[in-house]
Amino acid sequence: MARESAVKIPRISVLIATADRPELLAGCLKTLSASHFTEAEVLILDQSREDPAFSVGHGNGPSFRYFRCARRGKSAALNQGVKEARAPWLAFTDDHCHVAGDWLEVIDRAARERGTGSVLTGRVIAGVPEGEAVTAPSLREMGRETTYTSPTFRDVLFGNNMAIPADLLRRVGGFDEGLGPGTPAPAAEDNDLGYRLLRAGVPIRYLPTMVVTHGSWRSGPDQVRVYRDYGVGQGTFYGKHLHQGDLHMAARMARNVWDAGRDLGGAIVLGRRHDVLTSWAFARGLVQGFVQAAWSGNRGRAGAATLMGER
Repeated sequence: MARESAVKIPRISVLIATADRPELLAGCLKTLSASHFTEAEVLILDQSREDPAFSVGHGNGPSFRYFRCARRGKSAALNQGVKEARAPWLAFTDDHCHVAGDWLEVIDRAARERGTGSVLTGRVIAGVPEGEAVTAPSLREMGRETTYTSPTFRDVLFGNNMAIPADLLRRVGGFDEGLGPGTPAPAAEDNDLGYRLLRAGVPIRYLPTMVVTHGSWRSGPDQVRVYRDYGVGQGTFYGKHLHQGDLHMAARMARNVWDAGRDLGGAIVLGRRHDVLTSWAFARGLVQGFVQAAWSGNRGRAGAATLMGER
């Protein structure tokens, strides 16, 4: 399926990787279809086992392009999208997220004001009802604009709400295809990208006006699994950079383990069963991912092959 507008060279290409979640994806696409920003294209990068079962509205906003991705993993799909995208700026969100009505306009305005030397990220707010999912690490609700110019002890770029100059992303090698959903390290592909960008001297600008709503659809047991996946991905991310001789990651992981232990202890004391389960799952995953990286000698697999033309 495809819906093409008269725009020949869009200013923004929106990349959405998806797999076997047509109902969630349809909700995301509906919010993009409602946009009045016409100089954008949306690339749907589908790794579903079945043929797509969704449709796109016919508003006056972005055009839509659809791709079936044979290579597995979210990062591989996004790297294919980076290769196919036509715009000078690439925006990213997830299939379970809803973008604000002015999301594309905010990105376009910031891109024009700041040029192509920095990366943009923004607020990720909890959907209604979120319930216990409001503690998800992918939520971020800071109220002030902030610029990061060097690595910190926390992750500052979120893959469900970010925009990057296309040439800059290609120059740093795209997404690490050994990280992210669909891989043995099913998270932290955005954390890894943000860290590599900061190491390369690229500022990351947080804009509170760039808003995405994070949907909640998982049950309690599913959330526990997700926290384990977050931990495995994060541990692998740490292990990868330690293998490359980056001692900053030793301090970061030590702090993360300390924080995870503190959260677990606090949840036990307060009798919060759900928080105990998610904190323990994350802590176990963190260690598992680090050991996994050490055992496999994971030194990262940036998407240079995909970006150079391999499919």
